[in-house]
Amino acid sequence: MPAHALTARTKHGVLSFSNKDRAIGRLLYTHREFELEKIDGAVRCAIAAGVLGKTNRGWLLDIGANVGSVCITLVRRGVFARAVAFEPEPGNYAHLVRSLALNGIDAATIRPVNAALSSTSGQATLELAFTNFGDHRIRVEPPTTSHPDCREEDRAVISVPVQRLDDAVAAQGLLREDVDLIWIDAQGHEAQVLEGATALLGAGVPVVTEFWPYGLERSGAEGRRFVEIVRARFAAFYDLSEAVPRRQPVADVASLYARYTGTSFTDLLLVAR
Repeated sequence: MPAHALTARTKHGVLSFSNKDRAIGRLLYTHREFELEKIDGAVRCAIAAGVLGKTNRGWLLDIGANVGSVCITLVRRGVFARAVAFEPEPGNYAHLVRSLALNGIDAATIRPVNAALSSTSGQATLELAFTNFGDHRIRVEPPTTSHPDCREEDRAVISVPVQRLDDAVAAQGLLREDVDLIWIDAQGHEAQVLEGATALLGAGVPVVTEFWPYGLERSGAEGRRFVEIVRARFAAFYDLSEAVPRRQPVADVASLYARYTGTSFTDLLLVAR
């Protein structure tokens, strides 16, 4: 069948997605949710850690927003009053905008931005996954090998705008103290996003980030410096895959590489105090 938009009433809200997306889209269609338990667990952990309240008047920054399953969920539930949703891939971005409209959410509440985030501003190369539309990635180095499930060497690429997070927030007219949480799912580009957020992280904004060693290793020198970057900016972390996430000193973050091997991954809550 040709590519077209599907719409489903899910536990996140009414979401639009591509019929060709065999990962997030398929789960939204068949299960009516995608990683909702992870979203709920991250919020519970952040509240227990004292870095979020049950309701927050500030902004959520959703980086790698895809079709809006994180930001729409958390704004509809009242966890955050407002959000900025960054999504660089044009198809995903079109579904994000459509999802916002389907839920009656205007740009004053969730602002969609068609851009990637990194440590520099300008243009970046985005490689396009074949059937998992949550696995489009910023390409930093030409791939010399490919995972059989990912086929990096065979992927088409496009050029997308890229911004430093500090610059993107300033362009939205937001102050550091306006931001309550940064949520990052950038398929291995997380270290670069953190490098571009010096002012926000210096203000102590907590971060929920994917930790995917395979993706980090493929994302260039900055990706391979993930541990160094995190250690310089945070005091502690919580591994959100644990049944009861516990506060761990940031010095121990390197131990996660032995736990998450192959293409396995987790999500971390990073806190500055």
